Amino acid sequence: MTYWGYHLIFTLPLLTALLVWNRDRLRRAHWVCMAIVCAIAFIFTTPWDNYAVWLGIWGFGDNVSLGYPAAGLATSPTNPDGLTWLGHIPFEEYSFFLIESIMVCLLAIRFLPKSKV
Repeated sequence: MTYWGYHLIFTLPLLTALLVWNRDRLRRAHWVCMAIVCAIAFIFTTPWDNYAVWLGIWGFGDNVSLGYPAAGLATSPTNPDGLTWLGHIPFEEYSFFLIESIMVCLLAIRFLPKSKV
C-alpha cells in the first residue's frame, strides 16, 4: 500500500467524519486554534522526522510514496526513483502531521462544552 493509499483509506475518511460530526460546533476561533496547533506540530515534528530518516533510524519503503514533484524541492537520497521530497521525508508524511493534528483538535472540540457564542 502506498502512503497516499493509506491516507485515502484510513486518515482522510476519518477526518471527513470528524468534520461532519463537528459541523455545528466549529467557529472561527476553532479554525484559528487548529491552524496554530498544525503550525506547532509541523514546526516541531519536521526536523526530528528528517533527522531520524537521515540517520537511518527509520525510513520509507521503495515505491510507497508519491513524493511531490510539483514543488521542485530537494530529492531525497533515500528515494531511488528521484521523486521530489522535502528534506528526507515525503509529502505524505507532512500531510500526516497536519491530518492527525486536525483530527485531535476536532476530537477535543467535540468533547468540550458547546460554545454559546
